[in-house]
Amino acid sequence: MPSKSKSIALLVCDTPMPEVVAEYGEYPKIFHDLMRKSLPDELGWEFIMDAYDVVRKMEYPSEEKISEYDAFMYTGSAASAYADIEWIHKLVEFTAHLAKDHPRVKLFGICFGHQIISLALGGTCVKNEGKWEIGPTKLRLTGLGESVFGLENELTIQEMHQDHVPFVPQGFHLLASTDISVNQGMVSAVGAQYHFTPTTASRSTASTSNPSDPPDSISPTEIHIITVQGHPEFTRPIVSTMVSKRAKQGIVTDDLKKDVDKRNEALPEDKLSGDGVLIGRVFWSILGI
Repeated sequence: MPSKSKSIALLVCDTPMPEVVAEYGEYPKIFHDLMRKSLPDELGWEFIMDAYDVVRKMEYPSEEKISEYDAFMYTGSAASAYADIEWIHKLVEFTAHLAKDHPRVKLFGICFGHQIISLALGGTCVKNEGKWEIGPTKLRLTGLGESVFGLENELTIQEMHQDHVPFVPQGFHLLASTDISVNQGMVSAVGAQYHFTPTTASRSTASTSNPSDPPDSISPTEIHIITVQGHPEFTRPIVSTMVSKRAKQGIVTDDLKKDVDKRNEALPEDKLSGDGVLIGRVFWSILGI
């Protein structure tokens, strides 16, 4: 491994629909592409990304291997994080284990990963009363969110979800919101005190939160966990493919598809993922690059 290299474990929580796989590959390729695009070549860093199929194989790195990684990244999934399914229970338990017993390792949660981290660390996840958020979506940044992402007021991210995290668990601070989903992303600092809830029974007392006042800023390398409800790895073509199929299946309405298409067409050609590449760059800054 080169001296200037980082190592990421990708917890693969789903396989994209066949139409997406045929054109853009499975999640290991899609996430590798995001992290490659967001890593400036002139800095001279390389990275490896090992994929673990936590669904069909329920595979995870050994305890010794965990310590070799700089970060664990969670992909999205069509599954519901609150579903009573063995592989999801195992993933929630593993997440609590990572945060508690391997605090040096950073955690990056994307969509379903955002929800899994919430369930493992004192929060919850529920269906958002049938409300979809799809396509490029403008998020209102908190003051801390502005500091973390280096933007003023708004961040744009591709979305594809109905489930959401309705509050911010203990130990975390809010990064962004929309009118539909208040918790569009959250962050915790190294040394944060979490409410560990790795099992369904342990979550029975974790129905509300009383978060502390957020700091004005957090140094990137002091961030322990960061999550976003949206998909920085999704681009306009990927979302368009997914929405077209789901409209044909009757999962989303034709009017919603037209609205998503309109917002996608308005994106600049160099920002087909919205601010997805910028979010990837934030991940690298958390790893000290």
